[in-house]
Formats: sequence, C-alpha cells, structure tokens
Amino acid sequence: MADTSRKPLNKFTSVQTLMRDSAQNHDNSKGFGKILAHARILNGLDQTLKSIIEPALSHHCQVAEFHNHCLILVCSSATFAARIKMISRQLLDSFTEAGVSGIERMEIRIAPVNRPQPEIRQQRNLSSAALQALGRFASDSGDADIQAIFQKIKARRNGK
Repeated sequence: MADTSRKPLNKFTSVQTLMRDSAQNHDNSKGFGKILAHARILNGLDQTLKSIIEPALSHHCQVAEFHNHCLILVCSSATFAARIKMISRQLLDSFTEAGVSGIERMEIRIAPVNRPQPEIRQQRNLSSAALQALGRFASDSGDADIQAIFQKIKARRNGK
C-alpha cells in the first residue's frame, strides 16, 4: 500500500502563477517569461537558418536548442543530417555574417522536424448542377473570355 503521508518531491506551479510571476518580474529572470524569451531566441535562430540554407534543405532541418554556445539542429533523416554536417563550418560563418553571435559549435541530431509543410492544394470538382449553371451563365453573358474559361473547365472535367 502506498504511503500517502509523504509529500511530493516537486511542487507544481500553475500556468497562471507562472504568467503572473512573469508579469511582475519584467527582467524575465524567472518562470514563464524566461521560457518565452528563450523561445523567441530559438525562433529567431530558426528564421536565420531558413534564410541561409537552400529551401529544399530547410524543410528537413530545424533549430532545436541553443545552450552553452552550442546550436543544436535536428534533421528529419540521416541524409539531411549528413548534408548539414558537411556545410556546418559555412553555416557557422553565415550565422556570424547574419549578425548572430555566441555560436561556437554546432551539433546535428536526427529527429522529426516540426516545421509547417507547404499547403498542398486539392483539386475540387464542380457538381453537374454547378457546371450547368456556369455554362448557362457563360452563354448568357456573351463575354468571349468567360465562355473560353468555361470551355477550359468543361474540357478539364471531361478529360478525367
């Protein structure tokens, strides 16, 4: 049977308390404010990383941490990690050129990248009723451009 008289080793603090303490301590030396300040630094470093590496590589690489003058990057696979490792010296120089100071070394790890992926547009199909209505509108309008657009839509639909 568990001893319920023992107190927990860690005291949990609510988010509201952290935010209140953060608002009272404008120096961001404690609590939630310190976390937010660190997150802003990481976000800035990640934006710089995105701007200095090629776009195809930036979708698979992200800043994970910056601690003790070490920038830790995560890559989605060993292939991308190897590519980053090969250009790591140039990356450090590029960070310096971009005005980022304090990075002395870089570590690369393999982990899922939490970067939003570009939106993939899904093709939507018109219902037959909508297609008929659009056809009537195009013929009634007498506008050659609108009629040409309708013919393209109709041809695309029939081409499937």
